[in-house]
Amino acid sequence: MRGARLVGAGVFVLVGFLVFAVGLFLIGERRNLFQKRFTVRAEFAALGQLESGAVVRVAGADAGEVVDIEYPDRPDGKFRVRMLVREDLHPLVRTDSLAWTQTEGLVGAIFVNIASGTAGAPPLPDGGTIPSREPFAIADLLGQASQAIGLVTDTVEALRGDIEHAVQQVAATADDAHGLLADLRPELTIIAKNGARISGDTSDILASVREGRGTLGKLVQDDALYTRIRTITEQAAATMANVQAMTADARQVIARVQSGDGPAQGLIGDMRTTVTQAREATADLADNMEALKRNFLFRGFFNRRGYFDLDALSPDEYRRGALERGGRKAMRIWLSSAVLFASPAPGASAGAPRDEVLTDEGRARLDAAMATFLRFLPAAPLVVEGFAGEGTEDEQFRRSSTRAAAVREYLMGRFNLPAQNTGLMPLGREAEGSPDGHRWDGVALAVFLEPSTVAAPRVAPAAMAPVLEPVVTNGGNR
Repeated sequence: MRGARLVGAGVFVLVGFLVFAVGLFLIGERRNLFQKRFTVRAEFAALGQLESGAVVRVAGADAGEVVDIEYPDRPDGKFRVRMLVREDLHPLVRTDSLAWTQTEGLVGAIFVNIASGTAGAPPLPDGGTIPSREPFAIADLLGQASQAIGLVTDTVEALRGDIEHAVQQVAATADDAHGLLADLRPELTIIAKNGARISGDTSDILASVREGRGTLGKLVQDDALYTRIRTITEQAAATMANVQAMTADARQVIARVQSGDGPAQGLIGDMRTTVTQAREATADLADNMEALKRNFLFRGFFNRRGYFDLDALSPDEYRRGALERGGRKAMRIWLSSAVLFASPAPGASAGAPRDEVLTDEGRARLDAAMATFLRFLPAAPLVVEGFAGEGTEDEQFRRSSTRAAAVREYLMGRFNLPAQNTGLMPLGREAEGSPDGHRWDGVALAVFLEPSTVAAPRVAPAAMAPVLEPVVTNGGNR
C-alpha cells in the first residue's frame, strides 16, 4: 500500500509538472517569450490609458508587448514607452515608422500600433526610438461636439433679431414695390397706347409698300428701279474687289486668331466688337444731337429759353437764373414735406436719409397745386425744386433729390407731362423767398412764364394759409 501511494503521488506530481509545462509553453507562445525580440521605444505626451503589458502590433500583426513605461520628471516632458517586438518583424520597423495607441472597438483594450516604414529608410536599431502620434480620446471628441453645439445655439440666438428685422425689411420692400407699381400704372397705360398706335402706323406703311406708294413702295414694285440698283450694286462689287485684295492678309490673320481658340472664341470676339461699336455709335449719335442743338441754326432757340436740357442744369446755374432769361418770371407753389410724404420707417437713425413716399393726401395737394399751372403747360418749363432742412450737406442733397424725383415722376404720369419740359432740382435747405424766409423743408413747383403769358402776378387764396398748405409766390432769382 505504501508503494502504491508513492507511485500515485509520483504520477500526480508528474502530471502536474506536465500541465504546468504545457501552460507555461502556451503562455510563452502567446507572449512571444520563446522568440527572439528586439527593443523599440516611443515617446507620448499623453498615454491615453496605455499600461504595461499592452499588446504591440506591427502593421496589424501581433508583434509583442509593452514592458515598461518611464514617467516624465517635468510638466513638459513625455512618457517613454519601451516595447519588445518579434525579431521576424524587424525588417518592417524602420526609422520613419510611426507608433500610436488605438482602442479595439469603442470600449476595447488599448494597444500600440506601429506602422511599417518606407523602403528607403534604414531599419531601426535595437533600442531605437521611433516617432509617435498622440492618442485620440472619445471624451475629447464629445467635448468638442458639445462646444460646437453650444456655439451654434448662441449664434442662432444672436441672429434671431437680425432675421426678424430682415423679414420686416422684406415686407416693407414688398409694400414699396406695390406702391411703385401703382405709381407707374399711368405711364404703363400710356406706353401701351403708344405701342398700339405704332403698330397701326406700321400696318399702314406695309400696306402702302405693297400697293407701290412712296419711295419704299416703288423700290419694291418698280422693276426699272430694281435694275438701276442692281447695276449700281455690280459697280460697287467691282470697286470692292480691290478692297478685298488689300484686306486678304488681314482676313488670314483674323482666321488664324479665331482658329487658335476655336470657332466659339472667334464668334464671342466678333460679338464683343459689335457691341462695342454699337455703344460707340450710340455715344456718337448723342454727341451729334448735342452738337446740333448748339448749331447756329438752332442755338438761338435754346439760348433764349436758357437751357439745352433741364437735366444738364446745375444747382448753381439754376440759382443764378438760367431759366429766367428773356424776361421770364417764375411762379412757385411751396408745399411742406409734412403734407406730402409719409413718416420715416421705425428705427431710422437720426440724420440718415429716409425712405419717404408720397401719401394720398400729398397726391391730392399736388393735384390741387397743378390746377394753377395746367393752362401754361407744356409750353412753359416746369421744375420740381427739392428742399431738405435736416442732416449734413450731402444728406440734404440726397433727400432733396429723392423728394423732387418722387414728385416729378408722379406729375409726369398723372398729367402726361413731356420729360424734356419737366425737370427736377435738388437745392438743399437754402430757399430764398420761401414762406419760412430763407429755408424750406419740402418741395416747390416752379413754372417759368414768358412776359406775354402773365399780365399780372396773382396769389392764390392758399397764400394766407399755414405753412403746411401750398403757397404761391412770384419772384425773381434765388
